[in-house]
Amino acid sequence: MKVKKVLVLRKRTTYQIQVEDYHEERFVKLLEEKSEIVKRVLIAHNEHLATVEAVHGELERQKIEYVSVARSELIDPIKDVDLVIAVGGDGTFIDASHFLEEIPLLGVNSSRSSSYGHFCLAQSDNFPRILEQICKSEIKTAKIMRLSLNLNGQQLHQKALNEVLIAHTNPGATSRYILEIGGKKEEQRSSGIWISTPAGSTGSLRSAGGVIQDIFDTDYQYLVREACQRPHENWHLLKGKLSRDQSIAMTSEMRLGAIFIDGPHVEYPFTLGDQLKITPSKHDLATFINPELNSIFSHGENLQEQNK
Repeated sequence: MKVKKVLVLRKRTTYQIQVEDYHEERFVKLLEEKSEIVKRVLIAHNEHLATVEAVHGELERQKIEYVSVARSELIDPIKDVDLVIAVGGDGTFIDASHFLEEIPLLGVNSSRSSSYGHFCLAQSDNFPRILEQICKSEIKTAKIMRLSLNLNGQQLHQKALNEVLIAHTNPGATSRYILEIGGKKEEQRSSGIWISTPAGSTGSLRSAGGVIQDIFDTDYQYLVREACQRPHENWHLLKGKLSRDQSIAMTSEMRLGAIFIDGPHVEYPFTLGDQLKITPSKHDLATFINPELNSIFSHGENLQEQNK
């Protein structure tokens, strides 16, 4: 593909946020004391800065025009570039995806000591090779599912790349809602409900007991967390896979419910009577990604089963 202009989206490190932005006294004191609690934060900060510098340097070497911004500065959808490079970890990659329609995304893991970088194909040492392969079309973009959310008839801006969590805002409170799938309805009480893409099936959904899917699967999953069934109740809509043409709908019975999209940073109120409909988006995310990244988790779980 032709790469003439790039947007580099870089994260702000914990060090930058705590020390430079907020001047957090307790954090600074622990740094001065060389506390083990914050030692890794400084290491990760230095790794990140070095990676950002390496990315900028390689773009300049290949004479590719670029603009570099912090992810917190993004407000509007990204336009007028050929490629977005997210320098950070999975959080930066996911944040970038919320501002993209068709433009492809490349993740660069900026701190291997602190970030797993599930979605990151590149890191500082292999970035020059990966970028060159992209420019020569030796690496092709892949399309992975995202979820669209319609709240009370209004389409939400963000498309979920990993998962959606619907729950009470207080983690100790009961989540109450009416769940509807395929014409079937159930009034449920639980700790909340996960709705996950194949990409997100190795994350929170997996931890809650969901099934790991291939990254390019065309189905998505839902899973009710800790269902509060009374002795006479027998709910059927507790977990399952849905095809791409199926939707999942919920009506809130909570005064203080919330919708969390891809983690804690994107939150919408989901209060009494609110209606939410989730469907696979018509706009998959175009990205450069390792096609085997989800199977790594499956192999690990299969090995654990064999060792039991």
